[in-house]
Amino acid sequence: MKNKLLLFFGLSFLLLATFSCEEDDETSGTKAVFSYVADGFVVNFTDFSQNASEYLWDFGDDSEPSVQSNPTHIYNRKGDYLVTLTVSNNGQTSTFQDSVYVLGPNIKIDGDFTDWEHVPYSHTNDEGTGGTLLAVKTFASAGALNFYLEGTQDFSMAVIDLYLDADNNPETGLKTWMYPAAAGADFLFEGNPSAGSVFAHVGPGNDWAWNEVATFGERMQFSAMKTVSGKKVVEFSIKREGLGTMKNFANFAIVEMNSGWTEVGDLPDSKQATSKFAQIEL
Repeated sequence: MKNKLLLFFGLSFLLLATFSCEEDDETSGTKAVFSYVADGFVVNFTDFSQNASEYLWDFGDDSEPSVQSNPTHIYNRKGDYLVTLTVSNNGQTSTFQDSVYVLGPNIKIDGDFTDWEHVPYSHTNDEGTGGTLLAVKTFASAGALNFYLEGTQDFSMAVIDLYLDADNNPETGLKTWMYPAAAGADFLFEGNPSAGSVFAHVGPGNDWAWNEVATFGERMQFSAMKTVSGKKVVEFSIKREGLGTMKNFANFAIVEMNSGWTEVGDLPDSKQATSKFAQIEL
């Protein structure tokens, strides 16, 4: 009887030990989990993985992966990205995926250009071309097309002509000779930050025929011009309201003139066989 009791307690202890080990293994297993906070194009990832010692992050934008536990990643365009975190520890591996939605920056036309820090340039003129106009960043928000325009020390915005292909179709609107490779300006914004008019193209493609539809005050907003790193810089916006149906991209060109209406700058560089409007991703 005593032997049977010893055998019973021995088996009970063995079963208890077995179940305890299985529970510990399950509790101590490696499991990948993360959360994130997006601020403009900058996304901060926080690791909440269980028992992980090595990390591999795929940010879903064909960029270099990261092996940090809590990385910060800068995207260069808005959109949905499938982010994958793979963690490992002592031969155990776990993978977690989540969709990260990047809205982009909240651009405010206020002369504080830090909003634009991580926005890539839409177009940069080659050195020695474009006159007073050097480069431009653009960002399309739900209600506006936003521009960050850089120029030389002679850049003044005395008069600008901004040509806008709002419907992303170079076969509609003005086919200006200045941009023979692709143009199609549906709208012309002409003036300066103090006063200007918005015109809609009404003639055949090669006709300079416009109807005034609004003023700059009704459709545009400008910051004060400032000098940043030796360049003159201004930011401005165009309301999307009144531009018609827009899809995927809008296209544009900016021409600067002095007070005597003599052309002094253009972006993109014009009058070349390859000259075409620059793009804004919507």
